[in-house]
Amino acid sequence: MLGWRDQRRLLLVTAACLALGACGKTAEKKEMAAVSRPTGPVPGSKEDFVPSFGMASQQGLEAMKRRYVALSHSYTLRLPTEAVEMAQRRDLDACAKLGCEILESQLNRNGFRGQVSAHTSLRLPPAALAPFTAGLAAPPAEIAAHSETSEDKTLAVLDVDKRLETKIALRERLTTLLHQTNTKNVGDLLNVEHTLAQVQGDIESATAQRDYLRTQTEMVKVDIRYEGIQPDEPKPNGVDWRPLKTAAKDFCDILVDSLANVMTFTARILPWLPLAALAGWLLRLVWRRWRRKAT
Repeated sequence: MLGWRDQRRLLLVTAACLALGACGKTAEKKEMAAVSRPTGPVPGSKEDFVPSFGMASQQGLEAMKRRYVALSHSYTLRLPTEAVEMAQRRDLDACAKLGCEILESQLNRNGFRGQVSAHTSLRLPPAALAPFTAGLAAPPAEIAAHSETSEDKTLAVLDVDKRLETKIALRERLTTLLHQTNTKNVGDLLNVEHTLAQVQGDIESATAQRDYLRTQTEMVKVDIRYEGIQPDEPKPNGVDWRPLKTAAKDFCDILVDSLANVMTFTARILPWLPLAALAGWLLRLVWRRWRRKAT
């Protein structure tokens, strides 16, 4: 039997051994953790997320730089009435020399008041805009108003391009399926050909829409309105009779216009007068017979 002092020594030695073993395991765990820890950032951590987010943002900014904008300018020119047609012809000739596309051209004359106005709508390359607009203010014309508008067509163009790319890929797969099929079923072949024809129609429609959008964004639209003005008569030294002359002229114009409307109305209803008289006579005859029977 061990004494009390020997038992105490044995307990102290056992506790010291256990403590040394625990410290060794802790150091081993730290070494293993240091060896297994990766040198770079852990996937899914903030260090790994921030650089990837920056790269995505950079790609998005590069995609946003591809903008498709439709520009349009509107001009209003004032010039003498007798020079409206000549100025419009001058601008059309300049447009043809610069290689532009004429969308609309019209000339209006008011016979009663002697007023003349015109309108021209065209598209031209951006490089030809400055030379063309520089000649609009050539005498005797003067620019009374000018406005510029822009419309962003980027989303529409990218959407059409994406749909066109998808349809072209589908057409290639259908064509391959049609040529490499081993089935002899006529119904399956007809279904593939029908789907292929629909896809081809969608491709042609998307191509036309894309070309139209690119024409709007690659060319500049210019609208020009020509307003003819009458030269002012010199004011006399005495009484100014010009308001009375203008009122008398307007009275004559309105009277002639009203007489023309009456003549037009008479010409429209004249063929129907006999039929209306016959219908009235028949109604009167029926009414008389009904009253005789009633009495």
